[in-house]
Amino acid sequence: MSELRGLFNLKLTQEAIEEAGLSYQLSEEQLARLKGFFERRAQWSKTHNLSGPQALATLTTDLIDAVAVELALAPELPLIDVGSGSGVPGLLVSCLNPQRPLRVVEPLAKRCAFMKTVAYQLQLSEVEVHRGRWPLERVEALGEAQLISRAVVSPESWPALAARPCAAQILQMLAHKRPEWPLPEYQLRASISYTAPEGGGERLVRRWERVSL
Repeated sequence: MSELRGLFNLKLTQEAIEEAGLSYQLSEEQLARLKGFFERRAQWSKTHNLSGPQALATLTTDLIDAVAVELALAPELPLIDVGSGSGVPGLLVSCLNPQRPLRVVEPLAKRCAFMKTVAYQLQLSEVEVHRGRWPLERVEALGEAQLISRAVVSPESWPALAARPCAAQILQMLAHKRPEWPLPEYQLRASISYTAPEGGGERLVRRWERVSL
């Protein structure tokens, strides 16, 4: 709970973002939504297995990761978060930018219920929660988007799994392991490097754009 109190302080949170090496100005409105998300996740986790103890103890890392993703995203495309779990990074990105259409894909009913509840309570009207495993035809049918996944598959396997017809852009979240990009029809369009807090080391978010079919 001490980390929660620190994250609710705009000055301290802004300092954490800058210490990570990211250039991003957080507003009071954004911070209020982030606070609402973290409070609700902590409350739900008392009775539901939404996140492991380690994830709940590294809130600043979750926030810094979300800021890096927001900086890497293409502004014109919806975001699909595959295997969103408790809403990280998808719902956190939506807290930062509630105007961006977000589709989260998650197979577990309790996690979907949590994300639907949080989206409703925080008035994140552009969030759609889809229960199932990727690929999910009803999500793909919604049109071109950019796809991200933090932990569904290994970094090596993620590009091939994500390269569906709807995937105009694919994002990677990488730590120490930096696999080669295996899809020649995609080109690198953005690369955001930063340092995770709590000794998390160097991290990288890359965005790849499809340039041919």
